[in-house]
Amino acid sequence: MTDVWGPELIDQLDFYWGAHLWPRLQGLSDEEYLWEPAGGAWSLRPDDDGVLRLEQFGPEPPTPPLTTIAWRAVHIARDVMGARARALFGPTSAPDDADMFDARHWPEPLPATAEGGLALLDAGYRAWREGVVRLSDAELRAPIGPKGGPFAEDSLSLLVLHINREVVAHGAEICLLRDLYRARRDREDPVVAAGLAGDAGEVARLLSVPGEVVRLQAARPGFLAEVAGLRHWDVVRVLVEAGFGPGVNGGGGAAAAGVAEGAGGAGGGDPTALHFAARVGSEEFVRLLLEHDADPRVTEAEYGLDAAGWAAHFGHDEVAALIRGWSR
Repeated sequence: MTDVWGPELIDQLDFYWGAHLWPRLQGLSDEEYLWEPAGGAWSLRPDDDGVLRLEQFGPEPPTPPLTTIAWRAVHIARDVMGARARALFGPTSAPDDADMFDARHWPEPLPATAEGGLALLDAGYRAWREGVVRLSDAELRAPIGPKGGPFAEDSLSLLVLHINREVVAHGAEICLLRDLYRARRDREDPVVAAGLAGDAGEVARLLSVPGEVVRLQAARPGFLAEVAGLRHWDVVRVLVEAGFGPGVNGGGGAAAAGVAEGAGGAGGGDPTALHFAARVGSEEFVRLLLEHDADPRVTEAEYGLDAAGWAAHFGHDEVAALIRGWSR
């Protein structure tokens, strides 16, 4: 038997980390890191000596409270991966009889900032990953031993699978907290809230205030692509006709487009409003955007395609030809 079990186990974690979790964590602010989605949420709190501690009780209450992103990040980084990596693979300053649940394996202060939280998360991931990749197939199938505490008889492979599951579960909760935080912030701007809800009439009313278009474009330059990605075409028209200018090329995130896998290569930035209009084959809105100086040469990063490429990929050949032949 070849040693293939270990690489397959770690590939599962690596893919989730590199393709999903780590990219979603970029741009995390201190306010968001410590944001409490509801009263009584668990977070990082200073104890009587002013030292930050992770709030948790054992056993947990019947309905555990919601948590902050800081709580989830520290739990994944230190408790799920970091401390276990040090306990099983070293080095650790904890006593020899300390099992993998012993907090003394990771005595460093907990991070009060988003930057520190992400650094801790990266350190925990790397420590765990580096230990697992060194294990042979035979070592993975052997019992954990005394360091496993109550799970001493379980194999290391079972532990690796458990940690993969834990990282995915807690990471998904972090991503959801980011989505909720963004949605809360979006509601603070009436124009953004109306636009994302597809309320073109309210957007038009709000943009009639002098200076509001300029303010919106400075605050949310990619907003036109956001609403186009949601297919709120009436809002797109209101924004463009109100004078939302260079933002016609603002990005909105490739995930919203629903582009099929394998569609292309390297490219530039986020997809534009023109990409989204091309994706649905809307000659009306492709023309509207081009007439207001949308740049058809812009390519998006994930597939390396310009708007004509999106139109062609989704079978809208006439729209692709219109974009390629556009001149003013």
